[in-house]
Amino acid sequence: MTKTEILERLRRKSGIKKKEIAYIIDNFLDMIIESVKNGERVELRGFGSFYQVRRRGREVYSPIAKKKIDVPEKAIIAFKASKITEVDEGA
Repeated sequence: MTKTEILERLRRKSGIKKKEIAYIIDNFLDMIIESVKNGERVELRGFGSFYQVRRRGREVYSPIAKKKIDVPEKAIIAFKASKITEVDEGA
C-alpha cells in the first residue's frame, strides 16, 4: 500500500480533507525521524519500534568502476514490528 492509498482510505473513513490528513501524517513521520536522529527510541504499542542502528564502514567492490570503494560508517533508522498473536484475514 502506498502513502496515497493510505491517505485515500483515511479520507473515506474519517471525512477529513486529504490535504489535512497528509499534513498530519507528514508531521507525525517527521517527529519520529527527528526523535530517532536524537538517539531516542520511538515505540508505538501494538505496532512496533523505530530506533537508530550504526552500520560500520566497509570496503566493497564496484563492478562498474572495477575497483574497491570505501563505504563510510553511517546511522540508519531501523524498525522492529511488535509481536502479533493473530492476523484477522477478513480485514
